[in-house]
Amino acid sequence: MARVLKTKACDACAMAKRRCGKQTPYCLRCMRRGIECTYPPTKPTCFVLCGGDDTFPVGGDDTFPVEYDILPYITPQLSACSPDLQIRGADDARLSLGLDLPGLSSDLIDNRLVSSWFTSLETWKINHFPQAEQNSFCIIDLKRHIITMHRWFAQWVEKGSNPFIHSRLYRTRFPRCVQDAYTALSCYLHKTASNEHSIFQIIEDRAKQLLVEHGIHSAGSSLENISTSSVTLDSLEHIARVQALLVYQVLGLYDGDIRLRHLAESNIPVLNSWMQQMVEHASQAVCLGGSVISSAHEQTPVGFSLSDIAHCENLLWYSWILSESIRRTWVVASGIQAIYLMIQGRAAPCQGGMMFTTRQGVWEAQSALAWEKLCSEKNVGLIQMAEADKLFTEVAPEDVNDFAKLILEATFGVERMERWGV
Repeated sequence: MARVLKTKACDACAMAKRRCGKQTPYCLRCMRRGIECTYPPTKPTCFVLCGGDDTFPVGGDDTFPVEYDILPYITPQLSACSPDLQIRGADDARLSLGLDLPGLSSDLIDNRLVSSWFTSLETWKINHFPQAEQNSFCIIDLKRHIITMHRWFAQWVEKGSNPFIHSRLYRTRFPRCVQDAYTALSCYLHKTASNEHSIFQIIEDRAKQLLVEHGIHSAGSSLENISTSSVTLDSLEHIARVQALLVYQVLGLYDGDIRLRHLAESNIPVLNSWMQQMVEHASQAVCLGGSVISSAHEQTPVGFSLSDIAHCENLLWYSWILSESIRRTWVVASGIQAIYLMIQGRAAPCQGGMMFTTRQGVWEAQSALAWEKLCSEKNVGLIQMAEADKLFTEVAPEDVNDFAKLILEATFGVERMERWGV
């Protein structure tokens, strides 16, 4: 009877004294945790394994699970999403989950793991464009973009998501500041001539409260006071306060109420500063997905709860959701305030452009597995705003998402979009 050769557990599982699935090239446990998976060298043997050209066994414990056939590793397609993103070698091609969650021992984290393709420093680069001529923008077109923004905010209230607020962004954690903004926005969308005064008062009070909670006690505070707030935030809390203030800015700048407009105008530097802080924090974060799961303020010495562990399998997806939401929020917030200044006939300083995903269906993926499958099969279209015109010649309109189409229309005009086929 032939002797059976048994594969030993990987080094990480053996050190942790945990059962190893023994999958190759990386076991399931290591893959889920984003840690290096290496197997001890096999001892010399006189046996020769024969059995055709099959790479993996057909059955038994060593069979690679079907649900993990789509591995979250970078592919040549993904690296080609932008000329700034190139694979720098086999080791750098591996995606890192960068786990820094509560209770996770630091000695389990492989420091050699690199950043994910969508959180590398290149992807957070802000490119500044040459200042456009004032008369190159049509007021009617600018107002149409604001109508679209109002529609997207209404979509968030009605459906829980829109093209820059992902449906999973606040599924686990819903910071109170953005809850207040959501409630105020819902009230605004249902205001009447009889109750609008009360609703305007709610919006004004909530906007002022948001600023006070983050160390800004007076309108028109200096940039130094804005940027030196003592409040410590994680990545989700950064985007939450930006989106909350963005709601109040849209309602204040474009509704027509004099008091709200005055308050919103004084808060333009605040939002710009918070946007900058949001991006800077995200670019330095080890694991963006961790803040989607739990707050750093709620961590305990015990470590993960059962719900945290259940979310770990989706950690890479959560990291992408937060990073993409941050980028899209930056684009929307800078655009909304710039449009207001241009409509007023005032100079609108360029905040710069960021990268964002343009491929249809990636933002709408309903599960981590569906998202991973799209990323492995298609070019997700992660592109810098300065290079967005390439979409006109390289991509069909039906393959581009609504967010990217709005950016293209705002940048290149309706006529260019019509020639493209939209």
